Amino acid sequence: MAYSNNVVALVREQSDLSASDDHSLDGRLRQCLIGRGLYQEVKQLLEDKADANCRLRYKLGPKEFDGTPLTLAVKLDKPNIVRLLMIHRANAQSVYSMKAGRTGVLWKGPAVCATVAKGNLSMMRLLVEYEANLQGRVISFNDEPNVTLLYDASYFGHAHLVRYLLQQRGNPDTPVKFQDDMSITKTALQVSASLGHDEVVRVLLSAKAQISLGTDFGPQELKDAVDGCHVEVVRLLVEGGADLFAGEEGRRGVDYLFQANNAVLTAAAAKGLRGCDEDVVACIGLKDFVRFLATPDAEEILSAVFRKCELRYWKNEKRVAWKTAYLPHGDLNVAVGPPKSHFDDKFHKEMELAAGVRSTITDKEDELEEEFFKQLLPYRFQRLEHTTQVPIEISHCVLPGLHRNPEVLWVLASGVNDRVFDEKGAHAIINLAWRETYRAHFLSFALDLLVACLFWSLAFLMNNEYEWLEDWMIWPCLIIAALAWLRNACSEILQCLGFHVYGKLRDYFLSLETLADAFRIFLTGFSLTALVIDWKACAERQELRLIFAITGFVRWLRVLNTLKGFESTGKPMLPILQAIPATVPFFFVVFCWFAGFLHMYYSFGLMSWWQSMMIMWRLGFLADFSRNEMRNVTLLSRGEEDWTWPVDLVLVAMGVSMSIIMMNILIGVLAESYNRGWEHRERLFLLERSRLVLHHFTIYTGWEKCPCACVKRRIQSEANSHHVWFANARDPSTWGEIQSQYDADVMNVHEKVTELRREIREMHEKMLEKQDHSEELNSGPDPVISRRLGNLESCVQGMQAKMDLVVSKLGDSRAS
Repeated sequence: MAYSNNVVALVREQSDLSASDDHSLDGRLRQCLIGRGLYQEVKQLLEDKADANCRLRYKLGPKEFDGTPLTLAVKLDKPNIVRLLMIHRANAQSVYSMKAGRTGVLWKGPAVCATVAKGNLSMMRLLVEYEANLQGRVISFNDEPNVTLLYDASYFGHAHLVRYLLQQRGNPDTPVKFQDDMSITKTALQVSASLGHDEVVRVLLSAKAQISLGTDFGPQELKDAVDGCHVEVVRLLVEGGADLFAGEEGRRGVDYLFQANNAVLTAAAAKGLRGCDEDVVACIGLKDFVRFLATPDAEEILSAVFRKCELRYWKNEKRVAWKTAYLPHGDLNVAVGPPKSHFDDKFHKEMELAAGVRSTITDKEDELEEEFFKQLLPYRFQRLEHTTQVPIEISHCVLPGLHRNPEVLWVLASGVNDRVFDEKGAHAIINLAWRETYRAHFLSFALDLLVACLFWSLAFLMNNEYEWLEDWMIWPCLIIAALAWLRNACSEILQCLGFHVYGKLRDYFLSLETLADAFRIFLTGFSLTALVIDWKACAERQELRLIFAITGFVRWLRVLNTLKGFESTGKPMLPILQAIPATVPFFFVVFCWFAGFLHMYYSFGLMSWWQSMMIMWRLGFLADFSRNEMRNVTLLSRGEEDWTWPVDLVLVAMGVSMSIIMMNILIGVLAESYNRGWEHRERLFLLERSRLVLHHFTIYTGWEKCPCACVKRRIQSEANSHHVWFANARDPSTWGEIQSQYDADVMNVHEKVTELRREIREMHEKMLEKQDHSEELNSGPDPVISRRLGNLESCVQGMQAKMDLVVSKLGDSRAS
């Protein structure tokens, strides 16, 4: 109502004032509509034979219009006056015009077009009741039929109008000349995508609107959405089948998307690929996949390339699909096997065999598949005790060899998006790679543990604490430790070579883990060299003993690091190790606090700087102190000045603030960080394991590229036809069981529909009653409102019937 009043005021202010001199019936009708537009006044003028189709000019905001009373009433949203004009033979196809677009084209359209700008569906329905035309190019530019109502509704972003016009058989693929540049044609989908009307795009795609076949940087709709940063529109277009991968490399839709360098748009496209057809995703290249995977929040690209499927086979001349399996290794069985098309072909061969068309299937095919099924569906033909099969979903990867591709493993190990480890596809890739890495990593752990124990043995021999220790034991320990050190050094060199092959050498050298490994190898080599050259000097000289001691400490940290790759030790350990770095900001605060108290106490002149710091350390962090020591009783005995009360003040203040308050806050910081790490322990563990498998494959890549390698070490051969498969337990909610809460929700909807039907019936009856007793209302919206209410009631009845059918089917499924 407020909008209508404002429009009336504008019309009254800005309309053509020359009409005020016209005292004819048509002139008075123009004045009445431009003025207050009262129903009774308009009715009286029409009964006095005023022309309902006369021409008049009016202005709304900056736009000037040339139209009829009907077009103005539609613009002002006056349904009663519209009905009155139609009763008095107003033309439902009466036209109004204006100047539009950047070039100022002459825009002409019927009255029904006036409902589109504001999305007035009720007014459009009213005009349709009076046979307004919705089909075809009803709007013309410079007297040339051009625009459809569906295009116009899409331009203004009114999804409910678009849905209604589609129901009226509007064509969404009609090309329309764009008003700002008549040399450009656009469809309804293109204009809504360029303006970011995501709801309109969703409606048009659900109506099978065609996405253009762009040959240069992808479809035009996608380019417009990327340029406008319309995130949801990008997702909908990709999900609707916009081809990102057609065309030559460098000029495809996905290249245009990556050139925008917008992580949000890339993530939206990844989400759209998850919902599109498998044929579209099958065209994705490895480089494109890695680019998606390296984008934050684009983890759904894994769900896009891992597609659910059925593995079918023939049993007793019946088609059967694997729906259940044992999951002996947790919630996921993983395997490497042929693409899905191989099993589809085999199924058809078995069908031909059952029909007698084919005589046999080769034993070689069965042998190749048996190893695959042992991993994916273990014990599939056996009945195991103490365990049961569960409903499963089988997924396969459309890209081959992801679990051994260093580019993929590098992105996973970088941790750029830790949510990627929530995806089952990431679990499958890492688990398969770990299956090949396990033996090498276990050997590394055994050697690291052996070296650490050898350094313990060397420490015993150096201290000569026990009589049974003899000098001849030194050399075996040194030789074994030196061989293990040589192996580690060679592994690091091969790792460098492998990362150089893949162009990641700079990133490898800049990582803290590489620097730590280099320091450990150098320190171990220096200590072993010193022990070999002069054992006696290492035992006697303090600096060499200190280096030996630090080396032993570093070796045990190496053992701790290798333990992170095993599931039994890694998952509990990683939250603990994750909690330690979280204390760094806390210790910045504590350092300043500690430095202040240290400065205060040292200024008393009672102790040296180092002694003062150790006393403050014991007091602040360990709550361990001696009042006499802090007062330095030795100085007091010599007659020096007594600092008892300042020392007591420092003791109390530091004991309360640091020993009690700060240390308890430290416990809280550690607990909070540990809780976060424990909640995400699966992510932390998979991230650590992905780093281990990355190092494994780069070492062997370096070995293969090493010019001095006379015997090539071999990783399990991987043909391009080998794809990652996994079988995981289905969500229990999909097992067919209907939850009681869901039943309650369904019954709640049923009750609300019944209540709505009752209210509509009561409203209908009241309207009929008022119509019989009120002459004024009888002259207003009489049969039309009753008819529309009757239609609404019938629609609600149909909805209730469908709801009853749904509830009955749900009840039957639950009973079964």
